Amino acid sequence: MSWLYTLPLGVIVLAILVALLAAAALGYRGHRWLLERRGETDTESHDHLLAAVLGLLALLLGFTFSLSLNRYESRRELVVQEANALGTAWLRAQLLDPSNRTNVSGVLRDYLDVRLAWSEADTPETAARTDELEQKLWDATGQALRSDPSPLLSRALMDSVNESFDLATTRAAARSAHVPDRVLNVLLLYALLSAAMLGYTSAAKGKPQRLATSAVLVLLTLAMVMILDIDRPRSGAITVTQQPLEDLKRSWR
Repeated sequence: MSWLYTLPLGVIVLAILVALLAAAALGYRGHRWLLERRGETDTESHDHLLAAVLGLLALLLGFTFSLSLNRYESRRELVVQEANALGTAWLRAQLLDPSNRTNVSGVLRDYLDVRLAWSEADTPETAARTDELEQKLWDATGQALRSDPSPLLSRALMDSVNESFDLATTRAAARSAHVPDRVLNVLLLYALLSAAMLGYTSAAKGKPQRLATSAVLVLLTLAMVMILDIDRPRSGAITVTQQPLEDLKRSWR
């Protein structure tokens, strides 16, 4: 996994901003050095080149933001689907005979608790606990299937429980899906080249325009960090809400 996902966001913000400022300064000083070496004064406007470079950068940012946002929406929808599947399993379990109803309902409560714990902290412990309770819930469902006189009801319960298990696996896979590292690396490289071009253009005007250049680079850094934040389901500040599962837990009380 890329360092853009392993380091804290604060460190990444500082690193990207410093790198962009350094690239802009390098572009400015490089252009001034060329002019001094040639003994010339550059009066030609490079605004059209800068506009083309920044336009393509905006396109790359929009494309990458769309990739990360689609993954965020997919994770959010999966939470709703899992809550619906568990809610359906609960309602069907309430139609079983008293002994099976108590058994299945108790395991479902424990399973929902561990799913919420996994949503908050995806650790090996919560993953192992999920697997353990899935087996326990499946055994309880099988017992109800063998002993309940209504095979259609037991089969319906088994289908909803199986759907819950499938969604748990799908959510785990969705959490591991990120914007490809190569896309992020290309975006970062192009941002550095754009910053250098920004400094190069400033040199043609005879002054560095530090305030305007810094403001543009800060905004560019914030845009890139927002993409990384959305694409961090475990450690980002922008996380998928678990409200559907929490509401379901309150309704079971």
